Amino acid sequence: MTGAVRGSVSGSVRHATCYVGDNLDRFAEEKARAILCKSGQACGSCNSCIKVQNKSHPDLIWVREYKIKEIREVVATATTRPNDGEFKVYIFSGADSMRADCQNALLKFTEEPPDYVRIIFTAKSPDLLLETIKSRLVFINVGDGVPDVPSELTETAREFVSALVQHNENNAAVAISRIKNREDLSAVLDLISKEMRKTMQYEIKAQKFLLDCIDDLKFNPNIALFCAHITAGICEKLNNHPAPLGHPSKEGNLARYN
Repeated sequence: MTGAVRGSVSGSVRHATCYVGDNLDRFAEEKARAILCKSGQACGSCNSCIKVQNKSHPDLIWVREYKIKEIREVVATATTRPNDGEFKVYIFSGADSMRADCQNALLKFTEEPPDYVRIIFTAKSPDLLLETIKSRLVFINVGDGVPDVPSELTETAREFVSALVQHNENNAAVAISRIKNREDLSAVLDLISKEMRKTMQYEIKAQKFLLDCIDDLKFNPNIALFCAHITAGICEKLNNHPAPLGHPSKEGNLARYN
């Protein structure tokens, strides 16, 4: 699995996601906080968010050491319903360091957890995970690595971001409408997200909306409608919070992906 990580997805596996990159504990915690938040938006002020911040949330279970006995004990806790809210979140940090026996102990857990369980893996080298585990996960690349993306997809991402900078929703819609399948759209959204973080650092709501779209991509059956949803949502958030945006150079950040 090289470059932009493509989802190993079968059926509905929304409960189990692997985020790929370096030093993702804080990122994983933010994802967990959004799941556990009373408003579903990681508001930062509800009791649930405060407990996550204080490392005291009873329904957030971190796993960082991988021994077969401990893994089995963690899996056994999933039969107990959430203490505080609707979900329990399990974060397996650096899951690519797990031995094969530990991964095998997670097979049923990752395939058929209780409805209230959400599972987050982080991994720097997802190829080290067993195929049987990978088939149960949605993979999302959030690291700093340079994705191996075809030049036409890079150009689509560049045109989309340029249209956002100019507040031109029509051009943004035209650019992204060229995408016809989930794998290509996943790669393009990954590039767009990286470019927005560099050229629109203060447009936090638009960036968060895009990250949520990346999460939801694998479960949307209509690519054309989903592209329209992405474009309209991002443009709405930019228009509601206008600010002078710097034009991304054609030789700038996105050019390095060619």
